[in-house]
Amino acid sequence: MLGQLDENERQALEQKGYVVSAFTLNQLNRMSDVDNLPEAILSGFPKTEVVLCAPENNAVIYRSDRFGFNNPDEVYDRGSMNAMLLGDSFVEGFCLPPGDDIASRLRNDRVAVTAAGIRGNGPLVELATLGRFGPILRPDHVLMVFFEGNDWENLENELRMPWLRAALDMDADYGSPSNASDSLHRARAAIEQRNKQPVTVIDLLTKTALLRNFAALQQTLTRLGLVLPRATPEIPEFRMILHRAKTIANSWGGTFTLVYVPRVDRFMGALRSRAAFDPLRTLVLDSAVAEGIEVIDLVPPLEEHPEPEKMYAADSHFNRDGAAFAADIVAKRLRGPALSKAASAMH
Repeated sequence: MLGQLDENERQALEQKGYVVSAFTLNQLNRMSDVDNLPEAILSGFPKTEVVLCAPENNAVIYRSDRFGFNNPDEVYDRGSMNAMLLGDSFVEGFCLPPGDDIASRLRNDRVAVTAAGIRGNGPLVELATLGRFGPILRPDHVLMVFFEGNDWENLENELRMPWLRAALDMDADYGSPSNASDSLHRARAAIEQRNKQPVTVIDLLTKTALLRNFAALQQTLTRLGLVLPRATPEIPEFRMILHRAKTIANSWGGTFTLVYVPRVDRFMGALRSRAAFDPLRTLVLDSAVAEGIEVIDLVPPLEEHPEPEKMYAADSHFNRDGAAFAADIVAKRLRGPALSKAASAMH
């Protein structure tokens, strides 16, 4: 079991008032008929019980903060913010109990950090998220966590949405949390309406068994070293995203850093073909270097680890050890006079 909920389990949890983290922001925006960036949904539902996953039918739940992210709400009441993490499910802490995710580990290391990550996000949504929430939080450091497994494909999909492409404009209006309140209300109403629909045998067969069988097949192929990435197309907009993100962070005196997270496939199987994953890594890192952006590349330290595959869970996200490993590397790179001053204010 990889933590997927079947349709009955999902509906039972949602009818109790939980929100199951199965929808990407793009899906929520489609539900609410969003067609412009200022009113777009760029975070989850605020102050809501969110189900991340359900391994062996034991739901992993967090309560979202005032903006809709996976953080303790009091993190915003501590004065200056050291860091802001942008990303997808790796930043949201997929299937990790509260306290085990990367942001929580950083807080344990006296870093005041907010995790602005939602499952399915790609670099363009993350830029928009920074444009909306960055000026409110004004963190000393902004870190975009790029996942090798699907962020390039996510970006390709995001660029097909005209309202989201607007995030690349130099004078983009990213909106405010209050701008998105009506959109969030419409999305929640759509979810509640969906919950009223009966669950059929077809639903259970197609949405449960097929998902689980596909996941099991992917695990088998990965362990044999037979899962290789597809050809990596050039996406010039990625460098534009990095440029805009750095400009936004610099506008209040903050720094911008790219964190590169490799997929577990690099480290698994007897037929290792790590070089097959390097074209994307080269594109991403070269884009950052060209924009004068610091990079925290997790590939070398994981390659030096005696068993890097054990840093990942069965669902290919970081497990608690992997999250701690990544957080330790990030914390060491963040240390400096500004960080030490702000961190001391937390205690």
